[in-house]
Amino acid sequence: MSSLRQRSDPLAPRGSDDVDERAAAHLLRRAGFGHRRDEIRLAVEHGLAATVDRLTTLDPPCATVREFDDVLDTIAAGETDAVVAWWVARMLRTEQPLREKLALFWHGHFATSDAKVQNARLMATQLRTFLDLGSGSFEPLLAAITRDAAMLTWLDGEANRKGHPNENYAREVFELFTLGIGHYDEHDVREAARALTGFRRAGGRTEFVLAMHDDGEKTVLGRRGSLRADDVVTLCARHRATARRLATRLLQAFAHPAPPSDVVDAATDVFAAADLDSLALLRVVFRSEWFHSNAVVHARIASPAEFVVGHVRSLHARADAAACVAAMRDMGQWLLRPPTVKGWDGEAAWLNAATFVARADLALRIARGADGELVRGGLEVLDQLQGDGETAIATIASWLLGTSLPNPVIHEIAKTVAARGGDARAGAVGAILALPEASLV
Repeated sequence: MSSLRQRSDPLAPRGSDDVDERAAAHLLRRAGFGHRRDEIRLAVEHGLAATVDRLTTLDPPCATVREFDDVLDTIAAGETDAVVAWWVARMLRTEQPLREKLALFWHGHFATSDAKVQNARLMATQLRTFLDLGSGSFEPLLAAITRDAAMLTWLDGEANRKGHPNENYAREVFELFTLGIGHYDEHDVREAARALTGFRRAGGRTEFVLAMHDDGEKTVLGRRGSLRADDVVTLCARHRATARRLATRLLQAFAHPAPPSDVVDAATDVFAAADLDSLALLRVVFRSEWFHSNAVVHARIASPAEFVVGHVRSLHARADAAACVAAMRDMGQWLLRPPTVKGWDGEAAWLNAATFVARADLALRIARGADGELVRGGLEVLDQLQGDGETAIATIASWLLGTSLPNPVIHEIAKTVAARGGDARAGAVGAILALPEASLV
């Protein structure tokens, strides 16, 4: 019966509300960064439905805005690394990590780089848009990004004016940000570019100048009239192809890098019915039997941000945000500086000889936990674990990785730790986090 139900509804909820530590750790890793022991215990105690509701219920964005206004006043135009450090500090300490995780997702989706923008305040303002609007309906987010000053600079929006249309943003909004290739044509791009004319930067803001706007008749995606930017946003956001493309990308980021077509179909239906609300889709996904299946658990490779922030949070460690940013950069992810307008390739592209060494180096720095290192202490949580020797190593591995290691691997870790000397448990943490399994989420 359950197999029949799953075929008819691939995102049907789990038959049981109970979660064990493995399932709780999986959910926490995907809905945030890492999994603290207290969070795991709470999830096991409260059950799946209550835990998903808690993780996907976020405070109103006004709190983010107020906090950010204070930070923005201290940021000079060239201090983009300070913006990134502020954001990473939020990731490390937040009690609502899904807001940050969604902001990270949208940053990769609307990939904008300070390499060209070269203005920390503009990049910071775009980041605030992701934090404030990234957990709601897609259309307001797309409207805000269409007017965003960093995006205007990144994709040459100021060069797009009446009589001299620039198609850069129009092309990317169709190809990358909404419908995807095959659902529009070159005529749509040209006409949308005309509809998007009239914006220019005014300090850190964007303003609309009617004299710069082409108010002539246009046809975009079958709609004809004196179209403007809001019309393009609405046409793109409410197109069925956009619902499918974004649902697919959310599944790839939060569940599986290659979701089956029937799961994508079901997610598209849920997403479209919820007015393209990311949290509404994730609530369904996180409670589904498919999400908790063996095919999905540990199916993704952690991005550098997930790897660094996740392991630091899991260990309750006290970390230096700027050092975390540098570590992510060594692993191939320079936040606010994605390599192209397509963002980061992700998954297997995160791992090569150099970046894997950087991950192993981070593991050792976390384990040392000495003043002046990336983390400063904070491994006291290890004192809560029972047992010693290989028993302790097995317990630490199961907790940090969300899976059990084979006995021969545990034995080799024990030998390596003994040969190095020093704090055995901290040494075990370093050895475990340097394993390939530690790069899976």
